[in-house]
Amino acid sequence: MKIAVRYYSKSGSTKKLAEALGAGIGVQAESIEVPLSEPVDLLFIGGAPYIASQLAPELRHFISQLTVNQVKAVAAFSTSNWKLSIHNQVKRSLKDPQIKLFDETYQSRGALKNLINQTHPNLEEQAEAVNFAKQIIAEAKTK
Repeated sequence: MKIAVRYYSKSGSTKKLAEALGAGIGVQAESIEVPLSEPVDLLFIGGAPYIASQLAPELRHFISQLTVNQVKAVAAFSTSNWKLSIHNQVKRSLKDPQIKLFDETYQSRGALKNLINQTHPNLEEQAEAVNFAKQIIAEAKTK
């Protein structure tokens, strides 16, 4: 099974979580600025809900450009001060109806630069993200 991890991070929290998730499943996490070099069966996509719980325009654009020829399935993870999911935003951004979007997501607290949650995502949250990824992979293999 080919797997990729992509993320968009403004403060560094989502990058930190993506790198932990990727390391835990043996996949290099990359920014959305790095295009997918080959088709993948499963893409973990990370971001954060920003103003009015919207995804950053860069992440929305990246997701909207995905096709089933590139990606068979997507699983979302996020960081935010309120541990909000980005599932619905990812669902709205996906334009190819043939791409499966897993209902399960992972959310952790994220740091707000120089203000709050500076230690997040912490080691426990990083381990939880890895467990989430392993569960998604196991589920994807059965389908």
